Parts: sequence; C-alpha cells; structure tokens
Amino acid sequence: MKILFVQNRFYPAIGGAERHTYLLSKYLAKKGHEVTVYTTTSLSKDDVLSIALSPPFFVKPKINANLPKEEFIEIFTVKRFDMRLRFWSFNWIPEMFKKLKATAHEFDIIHAHGYHISSSLAGCYYAKKCKKPFILTAHDLIIPDDLPTDAKLFKKIYDKTFGRYLLKNSTRLIALTEDQIQQYAERGGDVSKIRIIPNGIELDKYRNAKTNPDIIAKYGIDDVDKVLLFVGRIDKYKGIQDVIEAMPVILSKHHNIKFIVVGGDYGYKSELKKLSEKLNVDKSVVFTGNISKEELIELYKRADIFVFPSKMEGFGIVLLEAIASGTLCIAYSIPSVRKIIKDNENGVLVKNKNELLDKILYYLDNVEEKKKIETNAFKYVENYDIKSIITKLVMIYEEIY
Repeated sequence: MKILFVQNRFYPAIGGAERHTYLLSKYLAKKGHEVTVYTTTSLSKDDVLSIALSPPFFVKPKINANLPKEEFIEIFTVKRFDMRLRFWSFNWIPEMFKKLKATAHEFDIIHAHGYHISSSLAGCYYAKKCKKPFILTAHDLIIPDDLPTDAKLFKKIYDKTFGRYLLKNSTRLIALTEDQIQQYAERGGDVSKIRIIPNGIELDKYRNAKTNPDIIAKYGIDDVDKVLLFVGRIDKYKGIQDVIEAMPVILSKHHNIKFIVVGGDYGYKSELKKLSEKLNVDKSVVFTGNISKEELIELYKRADIFVFPSKMEGFGIVLLEAIASGTLCIAYSIPSVRKIIKDNENGVLVKNKNELLDKILYYLDNVEEKKKIETNAFKYVENYDIKSIITKLVMIYEEIY
C-alpha cells in the first residue's frame, strides 16, 4: 500500500507522537509498504511566528530549525513544508495544503496524527474529495486545564465545528487507550469507528543496548551517584518542579543524588533553574536539552528511578522506554498513566508531591523491593513492542482499503 502520514512535526522533533510516527513509518516501510510523511520544517514553537489574542500578540521565531525540505530517512520519504503562522496548535501551512490537494489521490491510505491541528483537517478534507480512506490518531485530545481564556474559547469553537467535521469524516479513529474512546465520543466521534492501538517502542534496542561510560560521564554522573531521571518537554504541567522542590529533603538523606532532566524547553526552564538555585540544589539538577537516542537509552539504563510527575498526558511513551530499560517508574496517578502502570506491580503510582517524595526515598533505600517491581515490569512491556503494534495497524488498513 501507498501510505501517507500527515503530522504537524516529525523526527527529529522530540515528543511521544513524533517518535511513534517515526517508528510506524520505519516498520511499515520494512514490511514493503511505500510510506511518505508530510510534515513541517518546525521542531518547536520557538522556530515559528506565533500569534495570540492577548499580549504579546506576536512572538517572532527565536531560532531556525534548518531542516531539509525533502529527505529519504532509512527507507521512507519525508517532505517538509514551512509553517507560516501558529495560533496555539492551529497552524497555517499553505504549501502543505497545496501539496495535499495535488497528491492526495496518489495514496491508498491517508493517516493524520493530531486532533487540534490544521494539517489533519486538510488531510481529511482532501482524502474525502478523492474518496480515499482517512485515519485519525488524536494524540492531543487531552490538553492542559490552565489554558488562557482565548485558547479555551478557541477550543470550544473548534470542538463544535472543525473538530466535529474531522471526527465525522474519519474512516477510522485510533485511540491510544480505552479512556480515549470516551474522549472521542464526547466530541462527537462514532464509537463504532474506534480501534485501540497504543504507542509502541523498539523493545530490542532497549534490551540489547551496550553501555558507554563516556555518555554517563558527560553529564557529571559518578559511579557512586544515585540518579533520578525525567524525560519530556520542559513545561509546567510536566511537574518537574515537584521533584526539584523535593530535592533538599532527598539530598539530606542521600548526598550523592543527581536529578537529570532530558528534553526541550517549552518556556519553563528558566523558572525551574531559578527554583533550583533558590533551594540551593542547582549543582544536583542537570538539564541536558534534547539528546540522541543512544544517549537517552544510556541514561534510562543508568537511572535508579524514573520520575514522571506529569499532571496531563495522552499516553506517556517514556514510561515504556524506562520500563524496557529495567528502571523503576514512579508517576502521578492520572488516567493515561494508569493504563501503563499498575501500582506496585510494574511501577509505583502516587497522588501528590508528598507521596512522590516518600516513594522516592523508600525505593532508594529498599533496593530489593525495587528490583522485584523492575523485573515484573520488564515482562509487561512486551505488549508494546513496535512489531506487534504494526501488525495491528496493518489489519486496520486492510479492513478499510
């Protein structure tokens, strides 16, 4: 089959949805399908002209991503188009829209990723015009509660207009978890169209990864250090501040603690740095920025505990990556996380930052109990191997093609 993925941002952009689509593209192509990705030249909100209905009304790009307009990655094709303007997650990408109009008829399946995204709307519209099957995976159905007033208003209007059009005209809707079935339904999605396919990981890469001491040393981690690790966007809702606030107490009991924060800055890094300096723990908190996959796997394996204090997630693929690396996960008990973590079986769930601190201290001291959970979790993660995910996805493609 000739498959077109349409996505706002794509590899090397960092994020669960971006990683998932990259793996889908790679493994579908390995199975003999012809895969093309239409995406943008953007890696983050910092390289796009942004507008808002409240001051500052215009935010100019801070950086230039400098991504090629077209490239062949491994065994599939990626075509990138300039994002001219951004209003929250709704983007103006005129060259992509023109390309979809001209080429949608050439593909057997058009599969878009993202609900609050104009590229998905355009993909849906042109798939319908060409009478091609259209699939939507809405990674972004859940959004932060603390949105500004203009964004909340836009979301309400979007759900009742463009969002309803998108769901109504999708041939299939892919949910990452069972919770998303209800989220689709609340927005007008037809439940009979929904299929559940979670995000996946390349399990072999985590299990068979070779250690490289130079990578660990690069981030100032000594052999005697205990390591807490977070991976994800540096944003307020991710809860990184809760771990930093706990660091003085943790350091009072374990002097050799390092808290490693991996991920790109989404406007909150400066606040976190100020907080760590205020609490006098800045020497024990390391911000790595975006790093290579090899380095990330090395840090997963070296970490003593993976902490995930996020208040909102669509899925939480980093939990799977940590589990596959044999590392205990301690996370906030939110709906999407509870679909991955079973408390005291393959990880630990906590309700608030006080419990988070208590459990971190407990498992730093009780290594044998920690190892038992890590062993159970290692078996569990096999359900999310990308190879089995691809098999399920191809079955859906064949069902509608």
